[in-house]
Amino acid sequence: MELKHAPYHIESYGLSDPGLVRENNEDVWGCLPGHHFYVIADGMGGHQAGEVAAREAVIFLCTELRKILDERPLDELPASDVMAAIQNCVEDTNQFVYELSTSHELLGGMGTTLCCLYFHKEYVIWGHVGDSRIYRLRKNRIEQLTQDDSLLREMTDGGRASEYDPEDFSYKSILTKAVGTEQKVSPAMSLAMIEPGDLFLLCTDGLSDMLSRVEIEAHLNQAYTVEEKVRSLIAAAKQKGGCDNITTVLVEVSAHVI
Repeated sequence: MELKHAPYHIESYGLSDPGLVRENNEDVWGCLPGHHFYVIADGMGGHQAGEVAAREAVIFLCTELRKILDERPLDELPASDVMAAIQNCVEDTNQFVYELSTSHELLGGMGTTLCCLYFHKEYVIWGHVGDSRIYRLRKNRIEQLTQDDSLLREMTDGGRASEYDPEDFSYKSILTKAVGTEQKVSPAMSLAMIEPGDLFLLCTDGLSDMLSRVEIEAHLNQAYTVEEKVRSLIAAAKQKGGCDNITTVLVEVSAHVI
């Protein structure tokens, strides 16, 4: 699909796999394809509450953003205003999930990661909470656009985790920020120019924990379709053990030939 008022064509594909170890799939992804909005969530919490948190977060965020888009195309607004609108929607999503978690004892303490991506004319805007990730492949080189909201990253950034092997570090999966665990959350928001040939990958840690950045880059550089690249990444993560749910959404930007 072409972006309105922009010389780009968007091709996307998303897939969620339970992996090889877990019985439930607490990952959820969603999109507003007509508006070029994509979101993934990785839930956490007992008694299947993580699944509830992720599902309700994705539904609520997509619903709230669709209301805004139906009233006025965001392409008409400056990118900074669009980013603020998306941030408000993520914050409202957090409030909704938090209130839901307090409504029933089986849902207490539930939460979810959240990554979202929106294409606005020549810009791409993204929001992020937790340790799901967004990568960009540009000119065959991969770059991680988000930073994990995790205790490990905080300790690594502070120089306090240098003696640990990250693969064995006991705090690896402890999040410092998530949607729904507190009454308020401040998502990380950013934007960047779009270039034809860009590939944007949204993924949960079921993929990024199994495959290194170099391995992900190699799969994205294969001469495959968008769907084939997604399926290839998930298959590779399962070959490495598939220890968690694996969700991948891939968005390819190409020039529109007039």
